Amino acid sequence: MSTLPSAIEQAAAGFNGRFALSALNLQTDQAFCLRADEVYPTASVIKLPVLLTLMQQVEDGLYDLDAPLMLRRADKIGGSGLLQHLTPGLTMPIRDWAFMMMSISDNLATNVLIDHVGLAAVNNWLDAHDYPDVRLHRKIDFGEIAKDQRNLGTASPDSLTRMITAVFRRQHISPTACDEMLRLMDGVGADRVGRYLPFSLYGSDEPEEQKLHLAGKTGSLMGMRAQTAVVWRGAWDAQQGFALTVMTAADPTPERWSADSPGVLLIGRIAKILYDNILGK
Repeated sequence: MSTLPSAIEQAAAGFNGRFALSALNLQTDQAFCLRADEVYPTASVIKLPVLLTLMQQVEDGLYDLDAPLMLRRADKIGGSGLLQHLTPGLTMPIRDWAFMMMSISDNLATNVLIDHVGLAAVNNWLDAHDYPDVRLHRKIDFGEIAKDQRNLGTASPDSLTRMITAVFRRQHISPTACDEMLRLMDGVGADRVGRYLPFSLYGSDEPEEQKLHLAGKTGSLMGMRAQTAVVWRGAWDAQQGFALTVMTAADPTPERWSADSPGVLLIGRIAKILYDNILGK
């Protein structure tokens, strides 16, 4: 990946905020890092370790994914998601709460699951698995986030890329649990990492060995965008693909929550460069 530095520098030439990158070629284990050990606010990317802790507790027999959780009026919170608009008293299996948290980044589902697993348990899991710079600081609270974007969660791109790679490689927890996590994150970030890739969000008729897959988690706050993801072709055990995390912050562009915001476009351009160097040949 010797051509990456100049290509990424060119891709980021018009971006006025800060950004950092950690990427890994899954076939060769060759890494490319750009300020990858710097700690950034995570926004909703912190939902990935919440999910890992949940799956760990399921593995440990504390409960199962079919156990019911009820939507309470006191759980209501704004921001992304659908559950804030639904009627209190709704009951769903934990599996569906996790899907809402990861697939559409539902903030209400996230806070319910943080309560369920325990905030301290998330950070204990991170410590036990060697992610000391990844922290969940509190449940989603937009008043606290307005004071400092780091008040929700913080992480380095390096740690997040190691984490999503471990899920893809069926590490930390059982292969069955990792497969479920990848299902819950399937297609997440199609508008970012998948933006310039030949990825079909709704499937395709291509032979399995040619299909491009994407699983990950995105995050957005004022002037910042982030994504951690794994992109692969064919069966997972071929390890034909790459993992990446791009984190941005302090973009001075007026925030309009556009699908074409500078941070989103930068993530897409970086992913396309990685794709061309690793899978596009």
